[in-house]
Amino acid sequence: MEPAGMDYFCEQVQQKDVGRRMQVGQELLEYLSDPARSPDVEQDQQRLDKVIDELTTWVNSSNFKVRL
Repeated sequence: MEPAGMDYFCEQVQQKDVGRRMQVGQELLEYLSDPARSPDVEQDQQRLDKVIDELTTWVNSSNFKVRL
């Protein structure tokens, strides 16, 4: 299933399941690395800010795989 965009990631980064976080993290990296797939990133600053705020909690996670 192809991610819908920043709406999708905004919801998914809030997941608490470590396995799901690992999957979403990889999906997000792929999404952001392809400008053709991620045209809404620059247009939706508020949603991008929410995703970044949630990712900040990942960095502070006690699970080293999620932090990476």
